[in-house]
Amino acid sequence: MKFRIVARFLSLLISVISVNMFFPLVWALMDGSPDSRAFLLSIAVGAVAAAVLYLVGKKAAPSDMGAREAFAAVALAWVFASCVGALPYLLGGYVPSFTDAFFEAMSGFTTTGATILTNVEANPRGILMWRSQTQWLGGMGIVVLTIALLPMLGVTMTQLFAAESPGPVLEKISPRIQDMATMLWQVYMGLTCVGIVLLMCGGMNFYESICHIFATVSTGGFSTRNASIGAYKSAYFDWVLTIIMFLSGANFNLHLLAVQKRSLRPYRDPEFLFYLKIVAAASLAVAAFIYCGGFYKSVLDSLRFAAFQVVSIITTTGFVTADYSLWPPFTQFALLLLMIIGGCAGSTAGAVKCVRIEIICEEIKSEFRHLIHANATVPIRLGDSNVDRDTAHSAVVFFGLYMLIFFSAMLIVTGTGQDLVTALGAVATTLGNVGPGLGKVGPVYNFESQTFIAKWVYSFCMLCGRLELFTVLVLFSRDTWRR
Repeated sequence: MKFRIVARFLSLLISVISVNMFFPLVWALMDGSPDSRAFLLSIAVGAVAAAVLYLVGKKAAPSDMGAREAFAAVALAWVFASCVGALPYLLGGYVPSFTDAFFEAMSGFTTTGATILTNVEANPRGILMWRSQTQWLGGMGIVVLTIALLPMLGVTMTQLFAAESPGPVLEKISPRIQDMATMLWQVYMGLTCVGIVLLMCGGMNFYESICHIFATVSTGGFSTRNASIGAYKSAYFDWVLTIIMFLSGANFNLHLLAVQKRSLRPYRDPEFLFYLKIVAAASLAVAAFIYCGGFYKSVLDSLRFAAFQVVSIITTTGFVTADYSLWPPFTQFALLLLMIIGGCAGSTAGAVKCVRIEIICEEIKSEFRHLIHANATVPIRLGDSNVDRDTAHSAVVFFGLYMLIFFSAMLIVTGTGQDLVTALGAVATTLGNVGPGLGKVGPVYNFESQTFIAKWVYSFCMLCGRLELFTVLVLFSRDTWRR
């Protein structure tokens, strides 16, 4: 392991994080609130940390970045980003401990949206803007942003991009990784700007529009209101955010291709159609149950609340407009399954991803056919394309590893004294980067009451979920650290 090149990359990334603190600092200075001091101190600490890491990696050559260094750089990037991102919360005294500050920052950068803040609205605007901004930075990927803005690592960019980008397939749109990262960020920023305008057209003020769209396109879910989007009681906001969340849960490569080709043909992608079918079926099923259960008086209201919550959960955004813990058990179980499924590969969503679920389903069907026709070669197909055995094997291994981490984390959390429902919901929502869970971490609660050990387990789950497991777990292999 060549640590100097890793240190050099981390210095660039911390610089990006520190520079981005100037945006919430502006809000703090305009309000004359005490969080301005916290941001100034945090920027100073980040600058010093970046300088030290730069000096350590100053003599490193771009060619030093191999596969092992790329995995270490990406995984440590999110850890270092969360440490620096935790500083405004800690130095401003808005959270009681480093554990809570790190949890909040990790939840932001991994776009999980789980929070330890018991009264969100009591915090100054600068801090709330920073919460939303960490999600926006983490949504498309702080590593991808670094590559787009600071192309200083040469041929190593491909390895870094592949290690950070969510999903099992990295479809190249441009032969140059820097160009591809830049184009994806342009689509991301375009969707952000459109969303801000739409919310403002509905009457939301400029500040809250920015905060909520940052948390929407990143599928993060941090809100400036204690009751999340439900505080606005607006059908217009609900439907606008439902559409933007849905688009953010789709593969951003498709959005880019659609813009480039000025056509909707890219959305014929098998994974996107699978994703669309799940959302439609789940929305209709949940709407039927809550309407028949008498939770809402009209079919339209039932569909509105059901669609919002289904899309919010499957895209792992985590916004809420209703306390779904009061809904029928079927709907809660359906939402739990959606937490595990997640959105599309190449999106800002977390969890297993639709393409893996689809591949596993096709693999199961292939096995049944093979049992009936023992001598036949039964290919696995997605749409018009064959899926090679290595990709299918990778999807199955990923799902198995996901479940292993899921149940291992649950075992530890229940060992800290949490009840089974809370442990199930908390691990599902943090590993899937969703936000609200079930039980004591349900839609009207938060993670403040969780134990010290449990919060670190959740932080680890958030990191694993955001970086697709392997990027994190490979660091625990001896071969990674051997020269």
